[in-house]
Amino acid sequence: MAATYSLATSPLTRSTPIPFSTKRVPSGRSSGALPVPGSQARLSGAGAVALDGLEGGRDDWHQRYSLSTSGRRRSVASGSPSNTGSSEAKNVVMASNNVTVGFSVGASSSAFSDASSFSFPARSAPAGPVARPPRTGVSLLSRALSTGEKEQDLLAHLPPVLPSTDAADPLLFFPGIPLELLREAQAEFPIFNNELLVHAYGLAARAHQNQQRKNGESLLSHCVAVAKTVAGLGLDAETVAAALLHECVDMVSRSQLEEFMPPSVVSVLEHVNTISEMSRLYRQHSATGSFSDETFQRLLVGFEDVKAVIVKLSDRLAELRTISVLPADRQAALARETLEVYSVVANRLGVWCLKAELEDLAFSVLHPQEYNWLKEAVRTRQDPVALETAINSIKGALQAQGVAYEDISGRPKNLYGIFMKLQKDGKPLTIESLNSLYDLMALRVVVAHKHECYTALRAVQSVYRVMPSRSKDFIKDIKKPNGYQSLHETVYGEGDVPVEVQIRTHKMHYIAEYGFAAHWKYKEQMDSEDEWLEKETQYKRWLTQYKLRVHDKKVRPQGSPPTDSSLKSLGVAYMDMPEEQQRGLLDPFLQHERFKLQVPAKTEVSVLLQTCDGIETKDFPLGTTANQLWRDLGLGAQPGYALTVNSRLPSGEAALQSGDLVQVLPLSTILSRSPPQSAPLAAVLEDWEEEQAHAAAEAAALAASANNYLEVYSRDGMTTWSMGPNAGAAVPAGM
Repeated sequence: MAATYSLATSPLTRSTPIPFSTKRVPSGRSSGALPVPGSQARLSGAGAVALDGLEGGRDDWHQRYSLSTSGRRRSVASGSPSNTGSSEAKNVVMASNNVTVGFSVGASSSAFSDASSFSFPARSAPAGPVARPPRTGVSLLSRALSTGEKEQDLLAHLPPVLPSTDAADPLLFFPGIPLELLREAQAEFPIFNNELLVHAYGLAARAHQNQQRKNGESLLSHCVAVAKTVAGLGLDAETVAAALLHECVDMVSRSQLEEFMPPSVVSVLEHVNTISEMSRLYRQHSATGSFSDETFQRLLVGFEDVKAVIVKLSDRLAELRTISVLPADRQAALARETLEVYSVVANRLGVWCLKAELEDLAFSVLHPQEYNWLKEAVRTRQDPVALETAINSIKGALQAQGVAYEDISGRPKNLYGIFMKLQKDGKPLTIESLNSLYDLMALRVVVAHKHECYTALRAVQSVYRVMPSRSKDFIKDIKKPNGYQSLHETVYGEGDVPVEVQIRTHKMHYIAEYGFAAHWKYKEQMDSEDEWLEKETQYKRWLTQYKLRVHDKKVRPQGSPPTDSSLKSLGVAYMDMPEEQQRGLLDPFLQHERFKLQVPAKTEVSVLLQTCDGIETKDFPLGTTANQLWRDLGLGAQPGYALTVNSRLPSGEAALQSGDLVQVLPLSTILSRSPPQSAPLAAVLEDWEEEQAHAAAEAAALAASANNYLEVYSRDGMTTWSMGPNAGAAVPAGM
């Protein structure tokens, strides 16, 4: 039988409370379903409610329940119970043809579909015979809902799952989608053959069908470009999947995404969407100073989900690559924001390749003449082939000297970096000024011991001519106050092009990257101590480079790994382990109190709070929930307002996290800027206004029956059930 897959349903229902108080429904309201004497309600599975009897109520009654297994949600819709008026309880879930698990099968209409949702066409039947499990008469779901049998016990009744030969075929679930972009990505990055990414591509292709960007390209091509950038950084399949789907959040609900994606991907998507909303607020409020670039930088560095930050950096990079189609003022705004915020964050995280290209693309928008002049002027002095040749030559000389290096890497200085250095030195943009710079190409050699630094220096001098006036010894001769140590030598490399060479030990390199002499602080010219920022940046930089293993795209000898291995022998990857487990794995140097990695202690969470009065960052005690925040802000006396966290109505007991966007705005404002959620939010607003009109009736109903309501909480909020006169009888409140 062909299967139709429908993306529908919303995390909000008419029974979602605003804000977080109990949803009380007057017992005499005509819209409520009447309880049936003798019927029973049971909890079955994780958060599922089974109704053994309902009578009365609306026609075509449907309610969404959740049966969570292994982090995935399955939606269940009950059929319309016939209203016979009989006193006998009628089971509404036993007929297997009226129960849908996950997807609607065949041509029958899903209880969750609506006009704003899109549907997946039925896939064609396979050519060969397909093994199907035998029907058992009563569905497993019906047994779960009617007998209370545990889900893990039900799994034992399932037949073994046959391996599928077309599991990674996107047409399996999304027939008719274009495959050219997927095939190109698979040819360039093998990770796109991963089944998760194939399904993510199919979902993105269907969601963005016939959607185009202002440059005439499909929106899907933009998503694939972002995903390819993330894949090129060496991140895992879940992060690449989030990059493919990062434009889908406003088009597909969370429950729909969870049908195809694991919760970790959905979480990254929602965090990317939060950063995008913060970006919009920054451009709107930065001119007034209420939302400064420093505030935005700190929010992103303190963001709990580093993967989401990297996806957003990649998204901004893709936008800048096609920015020419936008109006000039829009181009300038995006370019300024990139230089003020995104390139700074990329530098702090140590993702050099993103930082360099973000800066150069923004530079080309804001200063096109200077950019074009510099690009042409440095062409002969920044040959990547010549740099790779120099690195391989020095590698051979080190081996001849018996030096076992830890890492050799090089990079050309990006154009914006050259421009800013000339500006800092007060030099005009001329050939003479450019010739005074000797680090347009630079490489670094990292060795294990201090005496090997000088052996490596002799090896470099044996290969290329040096500039004696440029030789600097920051190990013995020149003592830096911040503890920086290294040997600097400038040589005439391939084609007599100047190349700056830095030689240091892995411990010196650690101090230069993570310690007192951290390069990011030198670049930003920080003139004051900020202990929180230093520790947070140190930790996030380590997390990016040694846990996520992000590729830095620097030039290395042939056959070298694409990541920085300078600190590998120190055991830097094990710095977050408990001390009793670090023995034998972590070098004693990194166990010293001055140099050990300190995971920032979380005693507070920093959120961006927007109200009708403005926008500001606020710190709250760790563990503060949305419900507590609502009370602390004194918002209970303001009807018609809603508190959202990351653009969603949260569960009242959901704890806030650093980097969350908390907004307290009128429901009408939320409705006007969130078209995809207008229908459910309109229902919430309608409920709120209706409750205000029936305040007296509700008060009387509560006085008569104060405990006749059952609140059922799930990840997406709270549903309230109206209890009948007999214990256990229940119907959804507000239906």
